[in-house]
Amino acid sequence: MAKQPQVTEQTRANLTAAFWELYLEKPIEKITIREITDRAGYNRATFYLYYHDVYDLFEQLEDEILDQIRVLVQQRLLFEDQLDFSHHMGFIVELAQRFNAYMPRLMAGDPSFEERLKEIIAPLLDRFILPEEGLSPREQDVLRAFYLSGLLGAVGAWMADPDSMPISRLIELIVGAAL
Repeated sequence: MAKQPQVTEQTRANLTAAFWELYLEKPIEKITIREITDRAGYNRATFYLYYHDVYDLFEQLEDEILDQIRVLVQQRLLFEDQLDFSHHMGFIVELAQRFNAYMPRLMAGDPSFEERLKEIIAPLLDRFILPEEGLSPREQDVLRAFYLSGLLGAVGAWMADPDSMPISRLIELIVGAAL
């Protein structure tokens, strides 16, 4: 008997929501499948229909977030003649609002997430920020690391209190400093 797509998506969404609630409370090593399924209202067998273990669930969630950011960068921002975040503000705001509760925890709790995020963003720097004349490849590497760390640090600081400034102002500050 085939799974119904709506039921499958709702089940995944419920398991995901339960996981996020737990992950915001404690480290992944302390989260059990039993806690996730109890909180989501399912049995362990249902969990195993979708995931191998807690780490598989976590990895799929990270991949989903990174894939959406990758789409923004690769299919939208990289094909512009100039770096124009304001042109894509709606999509950026949507991503920020959707993942706001999770990004600070992901960036603080999983170093590989931040590294994977940097790999996605780096082509923007390589295309629009770093092609200055006279920089050696090593100097470009250092400058790229500086921009990536600064960008993610600024986004992390903003996400800690997003009500303190609108995302449009954050983007304006970052673009102003970078350019």
